[in-house]
Amino acid sequence: SRGNHVPNQLDRAVTSRNPLATTAVIVTICLWANWGLAQDLSSSGTVTYTGQIASILNTHCVVCHRPSAIAPFSLTTFEAVKARAEQVAQAVQSGNMPPWKPESGSGRFLGERRLQGNDVELIRRWVDAGAPKGDPQLAPESPVWPEGWHSGIPDLVVTMPESYALPPDSEVYRNFVIPIPIEEQRFVTAIELKPTTTQGIHHARLMTDTTGRAQRQDDANDLVGYDEPSTDGTKFPDGHFLGWAPGTLAGSAPEDLAWLLEPGTDLIVKTHLVSRNVAVNLQLSVGLFFTDRPPTVTPAIIQLGSQTIDVPAGETAHVVEDTYQLPVDVDLLAVYPHAHFLAKQVQASAQLPNGTVRQLIRIDDWDFNWQDEYRYIENIRLPAGTTIRMRYIFDNSANNHRNPNKPPRRVRFGPRSTDEMAELTLQVVPVRSADRTILAQDVGRKVSEIILAGAQKKLDDDPISENHENFATSLAAVGRVDEAVKHLEEAARLDPTRPTVYYRLGTALTLQDNRDEAMHYYQRALDLDPTFVEANNNLGSLFHLAGNLNEASRYYRRTLELDPDHSGAHFNLGNIFLARRQFSDAESEFRKTLELRPEFADAFEGLGQALDEQGKQVEAEEALNRARELEFKNP
Repeated sequence: SRGNHVPNQLDRAVTSRNPLATTAVIVTICLWANWGLAQDLSSSGTVTYTGQIASILNTHCVVCHRPSAIAPFSLTTFEAVKARAEQVAQAVQSGNMPPWKPESGSGRFLGERRLQGNDVELIRRWVDAGAPKGDPQLAPESPVWPEGWHSGIPDLVVTMPESYALPPDSEVYRNFVIPIPIEEQRFVTAIELKPTTTQGIHHARLMTDTTGRAQRQDDANDLVGYDEPSTDGTKFPDGHFLGWAPGTLAGSAPEDLAWLLEPGTDLIVKTHLVSRNVAVNLQLSVGLFFTDRPPTVTPAIIQLGSQTIDVPAGETAHVVEDTYQLPVDVDLLAVYPHAHFLAKQVQASAQLPNGTVRQLIRIDDWDFNWQDEYRYIENIRLPAGTTIRMRYIFDNSANNHRNPNKPPRRVRFGPRSTDEMAELTLQVVPVRSADRTILAQDVGRKVSEIILAGAQKKLDDDPISENHENFATSLAAVGRVDEAVKHLEEAARLDPTRPTVYYRLGTALTLQDNRDEAMHYYQRALDLDPTFVEANNNLGSLFHLAGNLNEASRYYRRTLELDPDHSGAHFNLGNIFLARRQFSDAESEFRKTLELRPEFADAFEGLGQALDEQGKQVEAEEALNRARELEFKNP
């Protein structure tokens, strides 16, 4: 119910971000239009570059193997191909190229990249014959690689305000904020990233932020962008995961699956940058493609994974598994597995309630550098009670040529490429739209359990103050507040200089309705760090609940001095002005709240009351109706 703003729940620094997507790599290498392969043998019966091989390479390989693209060498000319002829033949015979990892029979996916058996045979015969060039008049027309957009002219193009200098021989995760200048809601069917150069970009995730936190993170840095914080307000659009890698084309979604883009939204491009021996100046543009038709279907995300990964050095077949049982009927649209260098096999299956097992995807030669989102040609119906199972196998031996550690060392869960991850993301649509809330809540519970297990493992391995604090945060997220308090007290004993420990103690004690002691701990946090924004706001909230409006106002105003865009402090001040019958001031604060949180039902209700008291009945009724709509939408 509307009223005093209850202090924030125990800080969800771990759960507020998408933990199963920390280093997501969604790659969809384009298959250019079939230009008509000239595979008929020449009159002499000899396979030649101009007669057959150039067409095969142009169709399947040159999209990556060309100047300024992702591959380490070009295959755009006869001379370049001949110099690597045996290497090319071996790569296609082994199935390593073109890169298509799912095994046959483990799912029928859009955009499948497999050479036909005849193509492989022709390349082998050409190499064995000495790689002859052939008649130049038979050479197919070379593909033209567009300087502009691959998917047509975007409806809107946004660009980083300045370039970022990536130092040589470096690996960094850097987030770039790009404001989206729209004045009304738009519906997005596709999004395409265009960098000034593909060199240095391993992959990127594209997320949105309506809170302004990401922009403030950027503003606080001398260089453009910011490093990955524990939480920055970013998220994927509802039910979508958006990613890019060199060679990616924008995958246009059906109009009924378009996603909503609100005014005031920032686009956050989260990049994994890896430079070789030269510096790279990087500037990103993003094209957005719109439709006028609102979506009729909202997908949802299901996440499986493990944060307890601990692969001993030398182990060749370390198994990591997880399961999830569907609470509702869904149609499966796409699957995205993720792991790092040590993974060698990933599998996902679905066991239906009748016992039937269906393979969703299997990759027997996992490669960190070739990770895709795999979208099914036909949706797969999975009824409630279906158990989804992921099973990943890791090889931490010296025989794993992809092992970054020589000699091998113990590797645990973490976001760096030299750590390990085991994640499975599924995009689904509930068969009954009303079931989406049930599914989202259940997936949230599942993710919280994954995070809690990881925090427990980290604490067991190293019982320092920070790990007690993080474990307490995870405990509180699943409602185990009493246990959280005990671990926070231990964290404070081990390191009494950490203001976040006292802040979280204050919040946990507030949840236990122990307000006096909670106020004591919030004040201790502020003694250590007077600029602690949430501690100021939450202490103000406790004074507010106690009826001390003067002290509450003082802490709310201090919060806004530190963070002028703090929606909670604006909302709380609005309620104080409402209680003091300062209706014009209350209106101003509620409007500021709604600028920052456009779908905050309680702020609309407060605004409606402030307007009504000023005799603005028409505006008041509009605000109150909007509050009721949002309460019905988000019960």
